[in-house]
Amino acid sequence: MSWEKKRHVARIFTAFKRNKVRIYKEDIEALKNIDEFIDEYSKNVAKENLLYAKILCIYLRQNIHYFKSVKIALKELHNQLRLPLNGQIELLTMDLNMIDLQLQENEKDMLEKLQKPWSYENVEKSFYNSANDILKDVENYS
Repeated sequence: MSWEKKRHVARIFTAFKRNKVRIYKEDIEALKNIDEFIDEYSKNVAKENLLYAKILCIYLRQNIHYFKSVKIALKELHNQLRLPLNGQIELLTMDLNMIDLQLQENEKDMLEKLQKPWSYENVEKSFYNSANDILKDVENYS
């Protein structure tokens, strides 16, 4: 369950606690069961998509370290996931070229790199090969 949905359920519990006169024990039990069901459902969805969940968790951890805020980290995660895959591969291509240029130790290597940068096609091919290798590795699903 997302933090936002969990907050909504907690709000209902709080409302019930404030209005003790009209609340029955069965109402509280019903809310607890709904809360447990939602939690269990969320876990099952993540377990059925374990590789996605693991990668999402890694990315979220990196965002939290960078932004120092769960709320901002989640917002950035949503923004990045809205970009289409070809846009992500284009960004990866630019990043690889930028890193290569930053790592060049002498002028000759830098000139060669400028003449032969990473192409979108090479990055796309490598990305899909790597993604398929990761998807095929059964140890990633445990």
